[in-house]
Amino acid sequence: MFHYKTERIISTVNALSSILELEFIERDLYRGNAVFDDVWHLYGGQVAAQALRAAGLCVPADRRPHSLHGYFLRTGDAARPTVFQVFRDRDGRSFSARRVVALQGGEVIFNMSASFQVHEDGAEAQEPVMPTVPDPEAGQPHGFGRLFSFEGRTVPQRYENLEWPTRFWARCTDSLKGDPLLNACALTYVSDVSTGLLPFNTDTHASSASLDHAVWFHRQVDAEDWMLLDLAPHTASGGRGWYTGSVFARDGRLVASYAQESLFRRRRPRRTE
Repeated sequence: MFHYKTERIISTVNALSSILELEFIERDLYRGNAVFDDVWHLYGGQVAAQALRAAGLCVPADRRPHSLHGYFLRTGDAARPTVFQVFRDRDGRSFSARRVVALQGGEVIFNMSASFQVHEDGAEAQEPVMPTVPDPEAGQPHGFGRLFSFEGRTVPQRYENLEWPTRFWARCTDSLKGDPLLNACALTYVSDVSTGLLPFNTDTHASSASLDHAVWFHRQVDAEDWMLLDLAPHTASGGRGWYTGSVFARDGRLVASYAQESLFRRRRPRRTE
């Protein structure tokens, strides 16, 4: 989970494509070398997108990601490379299952299970309807802070007086070359921005670090076109909060859904000089 803030970013990368470019070390072992100085910890959407990319490099070319489930175990450092180790759990006739472990300094910071499927024709059905919002061209630009190669547009919010938006247009400004894996990685990258728990925040309690994150890819994603992200809170209890997100193509198709659980605890007192 990332809160919008932009101070002191001295970057050695300037595009999402460079973040998703992984160095091949040996079979099933990759390293992400895109590093930059950041006042925040490593952005969760980055390590999740890189892990999905590593998993996708280890499956047959005709299989596309349809789901991922990841756990954030330790805070990562944006100024350090991350190593990704892939485990090939199973290859069936239609599905491939992979696990990925992300390491920094010899410690696991993130792990992920991902599943890939060959393309199949099937019945089309959809229950959620895209919210009625202005086209992205009519919205005001809003930044994604430290996210590379993404721009956003504001829309009317479901909830009033929130510090960050829970409903917004977003698109990738980098070339994804029509690659289904890269497009899925780009959507994963942006899916961790903001948080759907904002409506639960109070003067005493608020959401903070992400615990786990899951994404389901329902239809082919074109992350270079505008996507509407709509986040909805569900519950906060026991120091944890849970919310879901829907991702719509601009034509109204539900292209992906995601869910995240984050810490939801008493606010720490502000430091006074």
